[in-house]
Amino acid sequence: MNSMALAIALLLVGTVVLIAAAAWSIRESHRSALERRVTGTGAASAPLAAAAPVRSVLAGAIARFLSPLFALARPRRDEDTSHLVLKLTRAGLRGAYASQLFIGGRMATALCGVVIYGVIAVRRTEPLPAGPALGVILFAAGYYLPTLWLARRTRERQTALEHGLPDMLDLLVTCVEAGLGLDAAMQRVGTELVLAHPLLAGELELTFLEVNAGIRRGEALRRLADRTGVADLKSLAATLNQTETFGTGIAEALRIQADGMRVRRMQQAEERAATVSVKLTIPLVLFILPALFAVIVGPAIINILHALGPVLGGHR
Repeated sequence: MNSMALAIALLLVGTVVLIAAAAWSIRESHRSALERRVTGTGAASAPLAAAAPVRSVLAGAIARFLSPLFALARPRRDEDTSHLVLKLTRAGLRGAYASQLFIGGRMATALCGVVIYGVIAVRRTEPLPAGPALGVILFAAGYYLPTLWLARRTRERQTALEHGLPDMLDLLVTCVEAGLGLDAAMQRVGTELVLAHPLLAGELELTFLEVNAGIRRGEALRRLADRTGVADLKSLAATLNQTETFGTGIAEALRIQADGMRVRRMQQAEERAATVSVKLTIPLVLFILPALFAVIVGPAIINILHALGPVLGGHR
């Protein structure tokens, strides 16, 4: 029994380590590629270039290890595959093995839930109260936990992109008014935002590389909005496309877009501030008011009981 428990524990630890290593490998490979594009190919980027193949080999090895689990749950339709790739892209997971690692890791965590149920069931002398339903619940929890983590990572990434948009628009207006074209201005802004907003700088750099590769600017901006999922970037892409189509001034359009974005940010902040009082109602009723009543009314109730004690006792 002890050897079985040790083997199961080692299996669980190994699965968690593999999933963590895969996530780290994908993130680091994407970041190192961005840093190589930003810093150039000089001596400073040589360690990054040397480390990138190692991370790629590690991700490939983990993906091959998880390939049986990936085969069990991989999407059967092309639409589902494209949707999964888009979700991973918006979360910043753009490695060659991102989908294999995510699906394989999700199945691994689900199987870990079943293994935990088996360990609990074996070690107990009495039947579990929930029975097989507990195993189903643990399996579902392990299956959907990676999805929740992916959604949270996507929200955090989109929030970070939204925080850098005002600075990006201000710099774009400055560069365009200084005489730079929109493509050159995007490259310049991407370079300037590397330290303050690295995620947004990476997206701008990727858009600039797509334009240089021959993709039309409007299509590159649309791809930027799609792979980030940020509403303000979609609005910016539509504005720039209309500006290019109708021949209006880019600087004025960017300035109007920046003003509109600031107004929306202020309205969102006011909306969140207005909902604070409503959100405080539940903890106020459940936690603060009972304690307040106990402190205020409690001593009075005790004094009343002491005062009425002899009378009630004598009446009896």
